[in-house]
Amino acid sequence: MSDQNREQTIRRDRFDGSDRPAPRGIAAGRRAADSGSAGGVAVTVAVAVAQTGRSQGKARGGQGVDVICAGMYRACSTWQYEVVAHLLEKHQSGHRLGYLLPGEYAEAHRNRTLASELGVTPTGGWTAFKSHDAARCFAQAVSDGRARVVYAYRDVRDVAFSLMHKRSLTFEALLRQGMIHQVLANDRFWTSQPGVLIQRYDRILADPVGSVQELAVFLGITPEPGEAERIADEYSLESNRARTEALRRKLEQEGVDLNQASNALICDGATLLHWNHVRDGSSGSWYRESTPRQRRTLERLCGRWLKEHDYPPVPEGAAADPPSGLVERIGIERDILVGRVSYLVGAASRRWPQLAAFARRVLGIGRNARGGAVVWGDSGKRGAG
Repeated sequence: MSDQNREQTIRRDRFDGSDRPAPRGIAAGRRAADSGSAGGVAVTVAVAVAQTGRSQGKARGGQGVDVICAGMYRACSTWQYEVVAHLLEKHQSGHRLGYLLPGEYAEAHRNRTLASELGVTPTGGWTAFKSHDAARCFAQAVSDGRARVVYAYRDVRDVAFSLMHKRSLTFEALLRQGMIHQVLANDRFWTSQPGVLIQRYDRILADPVGSVQELAVFLGITPEPGEAERIADEYSLESNRARTEALRRKLEQEGVDLNQASNALICDGATLLHWNHVRDGSSGSWYRESTPRQRRTLERLCGRWLKEHDYPPVPEGAAADPPSGLVERIGIERDILVGRVSYLVGAASRRWPQLAAFARRVLGIGRNARGGAVVWGDSGKRGAG
């Protein structure tokens, strides 16, 4: 079944880590997926509605809207944030807010006076921020018309191995942390939001100019002649690799231990690019880097999702793995179950922190920190969500 036949807007109130199919979202009635990314000062968010499909992207009352760049981990979500922020700053006098955790976004609405007094950003303007994980506050903001969503997705197998590289984890550790379950749950959540613009990772790489134009149309912006080409070049893979290498050199010169896990999320404050953000960007590398058991585990966990999104079981020309034996199948099911429990405990911890902490102690589950980026500026490291 193609994505086009699946695209419809639905609302969900509950989601978990199981691999159930979910209809794909659409933006302004256009197919975009297969046509070719804490505690601190609360930030002010826009209060008016941007009406999907309006040619000039105006919101009710002439005010702005929050644009949530919520793409899948390791799937060009940061590229979407860079482009969206660039377009909003130039054409809508918008502001970039960096990476926001759900709690920070919710607090921004509860504590608007403080944020306004601190002058973090003007009230009522267009804003762009990046976030990954599903949360009711985001769904409510979209439902109320205070926010709109852009989303990017990628072969989950490539996502898994890219995360392993970036976080220096083994496949088994990533799985048992519940991270792959989280990726699938996030995908179901974001693609079910009304009016979401969905872009496919491979399509972004193959046609960055067209992808920039899609984002501009979604925002109600008409780029100047040649502007989409200039933006695509400014945030190309090569340009972003140069940015990450410059940040890496700066951190090394300042004596930052980049082998320390706590420094893995240090990023540039404007682009949100981490010092270890960019690899080769290719698709299908998961197959070369994986063992037969790991491939069978991914098929068991993600097989339905992969089929729905037209990703082949193995890359073209590669041989399929033989079936696993009984002992291996039992081990795979055990690892998937541990990952699912870890994901559910992590999801619960965001709603009931004390209960989740007790469950972790009882079950012996370590905390999977998925906090936001840590900005490195001229004065050193500071929290960014």
